[in-house]
Amino acid sequence: MRGLTRATLHLGLGLALGLPLLGCGGVDGGGQPLTGLEADTHALVNQEREAEGLPGLAWEAAIADEARGHSQDMASGSVEFGHDGFDARVARLAESLPWSAAGENVAYNQGYPDPPAQAVEGWMDSTGHRENILGDFHRTGIGVAGSEATGYHFTQIFLRDP
Repeated sequence: MRGLTRATLHLGLGLALGLPLLGCGGVDGGGQPLTGLEADTHALVNQEREAEGLPGLAWEAAIADEARGHSQDMASGSVEFGHDGFDARVARLAESLPWSAAGENVAYNQGYPDPPAQAVEGWMDSTGHRENILGDFHRTGIGVAGSEATGYHFTQIFLRDP
């Protein structure tokens, strides 16, 4: 088994629609560069949407910041892999971004040569994750944290405009 890399993929899904509480490409709306893994994941998600005749999701830096924080928390082990805190994340977003529906996908993978492609492929192979990606959402942000050594944690938050 020398030279073989063990690959693992775990997916999580959170979908909340209509909760009462509540520019795209290589740079965010403020001209700041996106991390390569986040930008690649965003591009792949939009390719999936466009293949279904849907418009791409606009990148929103504030959403990415929330998503990135959750991915960092999962990668550090301060929270378990999953959607704990989703309601708080989207409530914080509602303070500056109006929305009428929100959803979240999370993924974890390790040992794959293209972590974003593996995350999106896993999401598209899962009914609930696919529904989020192809859903009636307008804006998104993706946060990736981790490393080749510890694995990559992905969080994608989706918002529908009011």
